[in-house]
Amino acid sequence: MILLLDAGNTRAKFGWLDPASGTREAQAHALDYSQISELVVWLQKLARRPTRILGVSVAKPTVQHAIEALFIRQYGLQVEWIDNSYGARDLHNSYAQTSQLGTDRWVALLGLLRHVRDQDTWQSGKPMLLASFGTACTLDTLVNLPDQHGTHRPHFVGGLILPGPLLMARSLAEGTARLPYVQGASSDYPTNTPGAISSGIAAAQAGALYRQWRMGLAHFCTAPQVFVSGGGWPLVQAEVQDILARAQADLALPVLPPQYLATPVLDGLASLLSPSG
Repeated sequence: MILLLDAGNTRAKFGWLDPASGTREAQAHALDYSQISELVVWLQKLARRPTRILGVSVAKPTVQHAIEALFIRQYGLQVEWIDNSYGARDLHNSYAQTSQLGTDRWVALLGLLRHVRDQDTWQSGKPMLLASFGTACTLDTLVNLPDQHGTHRPHFVGGLILPGPLLMARSLAEGTARLPYVQGASSDYPTNTPGAISSGIAAAQAGALYRQWRMGLAHFCTAPQVFVSGGGWPLVQAEVQDILARAQADLALPVLPPQYLATPVLDGLASLLSPSG
C-alpha cells in the first residue's frame, strides 16, 4: 500500500493506493493542521502498513517537518515529496520557467488528465478547465494539442491565480476597520453588508472563471469543460453554476454544469504510480 499526501496551505488530505490493482480509498481523510496529531488514529485503522509515502506540499516548513516526523515515528518511512518534473512525459508544461509552476497545481492537473484522457471530447480537442477554490483560487486549462510532428499531446496552456474565497473574506475583515468576516450566500442585489461581502466575493471568483471559460472558447473554438475542487467551492457554487448556465444558454451551447473533483492532487499522485489506472 502506498500512502498519498496533499499538504495544502490550511489542511492536508491523505489517501491510499494499492499499486497492484490501482484501487483507491473510497474517501480521502482531511485534517486541519491543528488536528494533525489525529492522523495516527486514521493510520491505525488501515488494514496494511504503507510501503511508500508519496506527497505534495505547499505547507509551511514547520508543518511539513511535523508531518515528516509523524510518519518516521509511525512507520520509519520518509515522505517522498514530488516536484513538477514528475509526469513531464504525460503533460507538457507551457510555463516559460517550468519550475515556477506550483507542484500542487501541476499534480492536480495530472489528476484532471487522469479523469478526462479517455473521453471523446478530450481526444477531439475540447479544453478542460480546472478551478480550485482553496486558500488561493487557481484556474488552469488543459488542451490536447498537436506537437511539431503532428502528434497530439496534453498541454497545460496556462492559468490564473487569485485569492480564494476565504482569503478574500479575511483580507476585508483584517484590512478594514468596520467590515466583518463573513461566509454566506450570494444574491443579485444585497441589502446588507454581510450579503454585499459574500456576494462580491462569489462574483469575483465566478467572474475570473468565466473569463477563462471565454478565453478557452475564443482560442480553441470550443467551450471548455469545467471541473471544480477545493474547500471554498460551496461558497461560490451557486454563482459559478448560474454564470456558466447563462453563458451557455446565451451562446446556444449545451448546458454542462461544473463537475466536482474531490481530490485532484491525490488523483494526480495516483496517476504517477499507475498511469493506466
